[in-house]
Amino acid sequence: MTADESRSKASARFQPRPSADAMHALEDAITRLNADGDYIARVLTGSLLAARPLLDEPSLSPEEADYLIASGDFTPEEFDDIATRVRRGELEADVANTLVAHVHSSMSDDAVRGFLDLSDQELDDLVAAKRLYAVHVAGQRRFPSWQFSLSSPGKLLPHLTEIIALLVDKHWISASGLMSTPQSTMIVEGKHTPVEWFRAGGGVDALEEILEAQRWR
Repeated sequence: MTADESRSKASARFQPRPSADAMHALEDAITRLNADGDYIARVLTGSLLAARPLLDEPSLSPEEADYLIASGDFTPEEFDDIATRVRRGELEADVANTLVAHVHSSMSDDAVRGFLDLSDQELDDLVAAKRLYAVHVAGQRRFPSWQFSLSSPGKLLPHLTEIIALLVDKHWISASGLMSTPQSTMIVEGKHTPVEWFRAGGGVDALEEILEAQRWR
């Protein structure tokens, strides 16, 4: 099978419009989250609308694809698998899945006001002063949950204002991933995530060093 035939086979295997059964399954999955179903649906919709239609993406010419196979970089079967995964939209699905997962690990205005016992104005003032980490997703302000800590003074992660300043250039999903990932330089009887590190009394310099190292990679 040539690379051109592989692409044609992958394209013919899928239909752009999801079936009624698939849409019902998606609705059931959103409902199972026991969250704001309309909001989760808007998050998914916004993520998928932000992706370019796959038909708009430039593709390899048959000659280029056949050259890759002939060069030994890919077998025909590997090329067919890659073409199939691209046409299925696996990358776009992964992006949407990651976004929903992180939104689900965040708190709404109402939830934060209740958790910290704040008025509307007090919450807005904390965000404006960069003493709380807030992002906007699908028209709603959200607060990543990693910054809250029941065992810490004020129910906030120690050094939060300094942490927010250090994360200012990072996308909020990358920042949330970093804060929940064990770091080799944050060791107290084993590797700690930055959240665990700060809850255990660790200094903010360790996070600054990690971010500085990432800039040089």
